[in-house]
Amino acid sequence: MSRSTRLLAALTLTAGAALAAAPAIATPDGTSMSQPGRHTPRIVQQWANAWNTADPVAMSKLFARDGTYTDHAFQASFTGPAGARQWGEITRRAISPLKVTIHDTIVDGDRIAITWTFSGTFTTHHPFAPYNPAGKSFAVPATTILTLHHHRLTSAADYYNLADLLRQLNLPAGPFTPPSAP
Repeated sequence: MSRSTRLLAALTLTAGAALAAAPAIATPDGTSMSQPGRHTPRIVQQWANAWNTADPVAMSKLFARDGTYTDHAFQASFTGPAGARQWGEITRRAISPLKVTIHDTIVDGDRIAITWTFSGTFTTHHPFAPYNPAGKSFAVPATTILTLHHHRLTSAADYYNLADLLRQLNLPAGPFTPPSAP
């Protein structure tokens, strides 16, 4: 199975489907894993811990100088350690607590696919004006694809369904239509 095929297969897991048994794959640190719970690569643990502890500095230390963090649902992209730190700070202010629950990882050379649940509660610093989801919680399945070079992230790309998140907050999930003026 090619690298592209494995990464595309990982994206289909976003809906929460379980992986079928697969042969073990070597991770960048030389260990092997293929099943949930067998081994989570160190960089994945560090990434999840940075989110779970709301630590933008820890997140920034994972990135290469020109590494990018892209949240496709919000169409946001940030570059380098400073950009990763900025995305972490924006997210920390908007969602508290935020929780990343890892379900599975697939490693292929310098690429890692992660299936996880993204959950949390929005604060008053949310991005949804004029609506107010402050105090409302959500939990959505997500997939992230990490690309590494010399143990630093050159790319982290998050994929999840923004419409699912919006529906859980009782917000409009289709194209934005401003409310009618009184």
